[in-house]
Amino acid sequence: MTTPDTIYRRRLAYDRINGIQRRVDATQTRAHLERLSARGWTNAQISAATGLDSTTMSVIRSGRYAQVARATATAILSVRLDQAPPIPRGLTEATGTRRRLQALMVLGYPLPDVARQVGVSYFSLIQTAGGKWSSVRTPTANKVARLYRRLSLTPAPPTRTAELVRNEAMAQGWVGPGAWDDIDDPACEPEPCEVAGPRHIHPDDVAELAAHGLDDREIGRRLGVSERTVLRARMAHNIPVGVAA
Repeated sequence: MTTPDTIYRRRLAYDRINGIQRRVDATQTRAHLERLSARGWTNAQISAATGLDSTTMSVIRSGRYAQVARATATAILSVRLDQAPPIPRGLTEATGTRRRLQALMVLGYPLPDVARQVGVSYFSLIQTAGGKWSSVRTPTANKVARLYRRLSLTPAPPTRTAELVRNEAMAQGWVGPGAWDDIDDPACEPEPCEVAGPRHIHPDDVAELAAHGLDDREIGRRLGVSERTVLRARMAHNIPVGVAA
């Protein structure tokens, strides 16, 4: 019976006879990894595309070794710079989760409350909503989707916190649930006519900021509304600049 060790010795002898080098200079492979990284690829995604262990990429990047196995170099160099990075197992493309979080904020739901109900950290969700991640853990995506199905038809109760959250989301240009034909499709564009709702500010917030000497423009910037909206609120509630209500 031919053993794996015998097969290896035969292949090694064949390579030597035919002048085939089993290890090659690592410079080109390392440079290709850097180019992939510059295009947003992670070691896990390169691993998924090549079938190599992700630690292999870290070792090559480190420059610790001047040479790399020919098979490894071939696998890495075969990854085209123009192809989309694969999503590693256990992760999901983040588009749908990001849009759902943004839409919930447009409805006035604070992300800390969303994070508590989903069972993940607020820090993770705020980064997801802000578009930092291209993929998210599949269980997290599923939990956000379930919560979204429950909350997306009803705006948050009208509180000062809800107003601030809604204003912040709208200042970011985010849109509500009704804007999407397919919220999970990265190619889908939101309907430009979708109205998320008017921006509101609480007079107590205006009065508090005005009492610190801030003008209407700065108050509007902090509350996520226009200068004109602040002026209307001050006039409606008799809040002079620089005087607490």
